[in-house]
Amino acid sequence: MSRHIIDRAELKAEGPRVKRFLELQRREGIHPAIKELSKRGRPDNGARMKQFLRIERNEVT
Repeated sequence: MSRHIIDRAELKAEGPRVKRFLELQRREGIHPAIKELSKRGRPDNGARMKQFLRIERNEVT
């Protein structure tokens, strides 16, 4: 049985240009915008740790 005219194999992103692009991206490291967004998560002021310690010591407020 032969294939239909519109049946095509999936194109894979494995060409030399894609490999070169990925290599350059890995060398550059994390994009500055990603670093800034990850800093926005929540401030690290120790309040959360204080609450965990309070719970561990069974202190009631």
